[in-house]
Amino acid sequence: MIHKHYPFVLTLVAINKNTFNECYVSIQNIFIERNITIRYVKKLSRYVVDIYFNCQPTEYDNMKNNIYLLKNKADLLIQKVENRKKHLLACDMDMTIINVETINLINDNLLKNSEVSNITEKAMSGNINFKDSIIARTKLLKGINKKDILKLIKNITINKGVRSVIKTMNKYGYHTMLISGGYDIIAETIGKKIGFKEVKSNSLEIINNKLSGNIKSTILDKKGKLFHIKNTIKKYNIKKEMTIAVGDGDNDLEMIKFAGLGIGWNAYPKVKKIADTSIGQRFKSILYFQGYSDKDIISN
Repeated sequence: MIHKHYPFVLTLVAINKNTFNECYVSIQNIFIERNITIRYVKKLSRYVVDIYFNCQPTEYDNMKNNIYLLKNKADLLIQKVENRKKHLLACDMDMTIINVETINLINDNLLKNSEVSNITEKAMSGNINFKDSIIARTKLLKGINKKDILKLIKNITINKGVRSVIKTMNKYGYHTMLISGGYDIIAETIGKKIGFKEVKSNSLEIINNKLSGNIKSTILDKKGKLFHIKNTIKKYNIKKEMTIAVGDGDNDLEMIKFAGLGIGWNAYPKVKKIADTSIGQRFKSILYFQGYSDKDIISN
């Protein structure tokens, strides 16, 4: 009987020499145990390689599960070689692109109501409905001045590697979306600062420069994020398999499940469970997973 072998690539992204060597040896041993032959190895960066190999479908799941046990030490992705370079990247904002939950940032600096951060945590972990939570939190922000919120933006840190990922995808003509369940007055500024081609977020109602406590747009929850991605790929004639979605919380589940490559970034357990892979070492892993090497990547 002839067994058909499929071409796969395993991308290993480590942050230091010791971790890289440890993971690489473990991967080699797993391949040897399953009689899988490495076709060739391509260096993408320091401590980053693509490992090309052929594998029978019957071997694939078990091999993948064993290799993914190393994900607490390095960023890893196993995928088919075809369609690696994606044409659309959709990113969540809070705790993915930036280092804070922006509603909590507003609350901690301008309101100081412990109920807001408690609701945020429950919403992101999926313990309460996001739509209900954003309505409740927004009502608590009633009366805050728009200018005071805008002043907080200088305290927001864009996560390392984010600019490189967006600039590189843009350079090669691909579409980049910032798609946030947060507020437009922050998302629009952050999106422009980084260079996203498109920004979708919840639009605050502001009356006389103060928050009314209401959202004036249709609430952008997990279904809303999926809706916008579907609209965008239809508009630009992008195939579903040529998309990437990246996020950390329950509100990102639908777009991560839908995308050709769904990635969890420092993700909650629910997201890790459904994502194609979860990462937390380097945001630039998103580019390495697509086969970009350092010579292709625009630095921050």
